[in-house]
Amino acid sequence: MAKKYSFFLISIFLLVLGYLTYRVILFNKSVKNTESEFTISATQLLTEFEQNEKQSDKKYTNKIITIYGNVKKISHLNNRRTIILSSNNNSSIICDLDDKETIDTNTIKVNQQLYIKGICKGYLKDVILLNCFLDTQKNHE
Repeated sequence: MAKKYSFFLISIFLLVLGYLTYRVILFNKSVKNTESEFTISATQLLTEFEQNEKQSDKKYTNKIITIYGNVKKISHLNNRRTIILSSNNNSSIICDLDDKETIDTNTIKVNQQLYIKGICKGYLKDVILLNCFLDTQKNHE
């Protein structure tokens, strides 16, 4: 009986360890050096979410995407740097910059068009992107 109990505990431990390792790798992957699955305008992305949120969640959520649009606002609240891209809709794209992003946000101007790559986390009136980096290659084309 003790052997079965030990085997059970070791199995549970290994499953939990495997799951935690998977989560760390999944959420700490470098957005900067990973290819985007989609490149889409802020307006188009918001339109897709507003027309069919469930389908858009399946398509974009937890995927690395590149968004382009005009800067509506730059925020520095709570030691977080956030760039908000405007669209033709009432909603926006909220891009929370990665701590490793070296861009000086003071050089970015309102209405400037930017390409920003990040992990889409979904839609809550606005689309949220985390771990964002400016796509320097596309921003200089």
